[in-house]
Amino acid sequence: MEQRPFGKTGERFPILSFGAQRIVDSHGCSEEEAVRMINHALDSGIRYFDTAWRYAGGQSEQRIGKVARGRRKEMWIATKASSRDRDKARSQLEDSLRRLQTGYVDEWRMHDISSLEELDEITAPGGALEAAVRARDEGLVRYVSISGHTDPQVQIEALERFPFDSVLCPTSALDHFMLSFVEEFLPVANARGVAVVGMKVMGLGRLAHIYDRALRYTFGLPISSAVVGMESMEQLERNLAVAETYQPLTDEERLELFREVLPMVTSEAMPWKARDWQGPVEWRRR
Repeated sequence: MEQRPFGKTGERFPILSFGAQRIVDSHGCSEEEAVRMINHALDSGIRYFDTAWRYAGGQSEQRIGKVARGRRKEMWIATKASSRDRDKARSQLEDSLRRLQTGYVDEWRMHDISSLEELDEITAPGGALEAAVRARDEGLVRYVSISGHTDPQVQIEALERFPFDSVLCPTSALDHFMLSFVEEFLPVANARGVAVVGMKVMGLGRLAHIYDRALRYTFGLPISSAVVGMESMEQLERNLAVAETYQPLTDEERLELFREVLPMVTSEAMPWKARDWQGPVEWRRR
């Protein structure tokens, strides 16, 4: 697989990374299958594994930990804190380390910071960012990150307030048309040398029927890697096949892709950019 620099860290990663949100019982993935998938991903060259404290009550982290205890040096593990509060975020980090069976995580993210109000919370005195800086100083966290699903201007402001090492943001073909991180955020991050990890590549499954072109669209962006959620060995093999033979979309293919997905660009289909994720009847307003 093609490998790319990861911001200013000196690391390089394959264009395909492993999204571990779905390797859990609630997505029909058994522990045995999850462990088999993670090992196969490592054997195939994938190094970057993305999870979070909140995923399936910790089951995602636990399953990564079952492999990490024997192959930690091969893995880059990124996990996330949901709390905006310093002490609660610290408690979540300690939970994550225990579940992952490791003494440190490579990347710790302030998760889903989708408004300026939430950004104010984590950057205020007593906010979660204080926990991240302390954990980094203690060697529990190597790099500090942030993620956002909704408004690229929030992540641009985040970079003004703190030198985050990386940002996880949506980069699907659907996202191109509304509150576009590709149009607004990527130029800023690239100019600053901040690593960008793409997510929502399949648009919560809405692009699964054109997964090859969906992947090639995202791989063609100026990002470090793309985290793709997978819940079966079949999906992992399918994604590896595209990544291992990756060729950028031609202009004609890109135009046809946009024509095909444009009818799907609705707030109901893209709740992460809606005013209310649970009732996505209108777009988020700035």
